[in-house]
Amino acid sequence: MELKMKKIVLLFNLNRHQHEYETEFDSELTIDSIYNVLSKKYEVKKIEADKEFKWIEELRRYNPDLVFNICEGYNGPARESVYGAILEQLKYNYSGPDSTNLLMCHNKFLVKNLLKDYIDCLKGYSVCEKSDIDLLKDIQYPVIVKLNSEGSSMGMDEKSIVYSYDELKKQVLSLLNKYDRNILVEEYIDGQDLSMIYVEGLGALGPCIVNCDSEFYDYEMKTIKDDTVDIQTVNGKFDFLKNIVSIIVKRLDIQGYAKIDFRKKNDKFYLIEVNSQVSFHPTGEFITCAKTDGYSFDDIINYIVERALLSNAKKNSIGYKVIDNDR
Repeated sequence: MELKMKKIVLLFNLNRHQHEYETEFDSELTIDSIYNVLSKKYEVKKIEADKEFKWIEELRRYNPDLVFNICEGYNGPARESVYGAILEQLKYNYSGPDSTNLLMCHNKFLVKNLLKDYIDCLKGYSVCEKSDIDLLKDIQYPVIVKLNSEGSSMGMDEKSIVYSYDELKKQVLSLLNKYDRNILVEEYIDGQDLSMIYVEGLGALGPCIVNCDSEFYDYEMKTIKDDTVDIQTVNGKFDFLKNIVSIIVKRLDIQGYAKIDFRKKNDKFYLIEVNSQVSFHPTGEFITCAKTDGYSFDDIINYIVERALLSNAKKNSIGYKVIDNDR
């Protein structure tokens, strides 16, 4: 008797390069690369998660065994978590982080305040409205100014690093007027950008380093000049860095996978952000970190799906975990 193939939906937002908010969306290259790997073992259907949510009916008609969720969402600080929450309500199993992880990790200020007593985090301040700027007159410079709940360095350029209160006020007002969302003002240090990843069942993998012609890995480097960026594997033992990743994963109760970005200076690793929804671009940071530990693109995609299929439902995170020895 022939075994029936498992049905997988690849749920995505497509980057058509028509709007700035599409920066986080996946390219056809990434989507097709995932599809080509999975279609060797499973019956796979690609569904674009459109803005009108027509995708829900298409999903229900297909009724998959698993959803490979790489959606980023269109607007707001909870945009990544929307898809996980909907899939949970419809009782569909899906890969990757759960809705709680996606919601929490999209808030950089919150994550660092939860972790600052356990790892090195850069000191930061939140700006929710224009009057908050007046509270930052006596902070230490330089600082970097960025959107608190956006990825791909959206809104960041050479003006993001500021050296005085006047520069700070100008940059914060510029972002508030353009994006109308919370701003993170954070101490800035020069150093090396590098990333680690976590894959449930495999642990911490990496690191990889990001080499680019900029003071930091900014929006222009991730979009217009992405072909000039060199993301490389790193040889050597990184037990200390992997231990930091383990602390982050345990504290935030990460499910599925995550990418963790650091800035290294003088042998110290400062947390930049925790990305619960990641890019699976074949030459991007997540896959490059996996390659550092000997896993290919095919290996990681297949492993994530095979592990997710071991359960019929998504395991939910508690969001922040108190570890026994803290009590």
